[in-house]
Amino acid sequence: MKGIGSLCLLFLATCQWITAQTIPFTIEVKAGKYSRYNTPVQVNLPKPLPVGTVYQLKNTKTGKAASAQLLDSVTLVFILPDSMEPGSWHNYTVTRLANGNGVKHPVTIVKEKNGLQVNVKNKPLFFYHTTEAMPPADSPAYYRRSGFIHPLYSPGGQVLTDDFPAGHTHQHAIFNAWTKTTFRHEIVDFWNQHSKKGTVEHIEVDRVREGPVVTELRVKLRHKSLLHGEVLREMWIIRVYPFSDYYLFDLISEERNVTTDTLFLEKYHYGGMAFRGSKYWNDHDKKNFQNYWQVLTSEGIRDSAANHTHARWVDASGRVNGQAAGATVFDHPVNFRYPQPIRVHPTMPYWVYSPMVDGGFTINPGTWYRTQYRYFIHQQLPDTAGIGRVEKDWVIPPDVKVIGL
Repeated sequence: MKGIGSLCLLFLATCQWITAQTIPFTIEVKAGKYSRYNTPVQVNLPKPLPVGTVYQLKNTKTGKAASAQLLDSVTLVFILPDSMEPGSWHNYTVTRLANGNGVKHPVTIVKEKNGLQVNVKNKPLFFYHTTEAMPPADSPAYYRRSGFIHPLYSPGGQVLTDDFPAGHTHQHAIFNAWTKTTFRHEIVDFWNQHSKKGTVEHIEVDRVREGPVVTELRVKLRHKSLLHGEVLREMWIIRVYPFSDYYLFDLISEERNVTTDTLFLEKYHYGGMAFRGSKYWNDHDKKNFQNYWQVLTSEGIRDSAANHTHARWVDASGRVNGQAAGATVFDHPVNFRYPQPIRVHPTMPYWVYSPMVDGGFTINPGTWYRTQYRYFIHQQLPDTAGIGRVEKDWVIPPDVKVIGL
């Protein structure tokens, strides 16, 4: 045991020596062809650094500083402290903060009885349901559901989503489900619970990690055939950034076929990562309806005309209690069939990224189906210039180079 203790001390001393030799170092950021403002930047480091340590980067010319945070030992994230014009570049020196324990986390996650409340600077952003939410008393119990986000709030506090909506009780704000699939020669519908073929449910919270730059939530879900049991195991990785004039978060979905048989996703007109809009936009809800929502895509197509078109981003917005607000969801080039086709319902406020519109595909045993989307929640009707800036940061980020590590 004495020898093991000496070895551990030697290991720790070696780690401290490595850190001392590699801190500070420099990160070069080039704007590229686009303007940059409040841009989240992710850097892949050539060498690992200690996770849990708080870092700061400072512009070598302007002196502007920002917190930097490790997602893991080789992935550093920060928000650009400087605005950048196209073609410009900046160098930042990265140092370790001695009093890092005093850094406040602007995005917090509060564990509640039925799920997790995510707040940005003490304002609510969204609620993730870990326990089954029960449908209205006049609806069958098979509509109960967990593993979804609702409500989603605007920065001004308007609720932009709905669950158990009038006319479509099986839909839930931000949720993910496949519709027309075949598994072991049986039709399985994970979306329409009234078919009594399948459902999606929360399993467990894998990790909650608050930070000065990004707060990360990881949760596990299962896509279950009511006849054959679990077919897909899914992980949601949600990363929330500290902006409060608007909200910004990424949702990464990783689905793995945990069986020995192929899941066939048939060509169909909807299914996938969905957005169900506010009850105030639903004219089937006679009690709450106020006005219709508006849909706008990256291709300039509006409302139901956008159905089954391809879109790099989709914005859904409208007025809630007189206040305009909305949510833009960005597809990403790494996603299957990017830019993916979308389903926009002709009369109800929901839309969904639906790659099966272009044809069937499979998720084979042991393989993964991965997607990632960025959500931009704004307190006005859509501003295409602002949406374009967020899109470029997401799909064509600044060029970064690590020097001296």
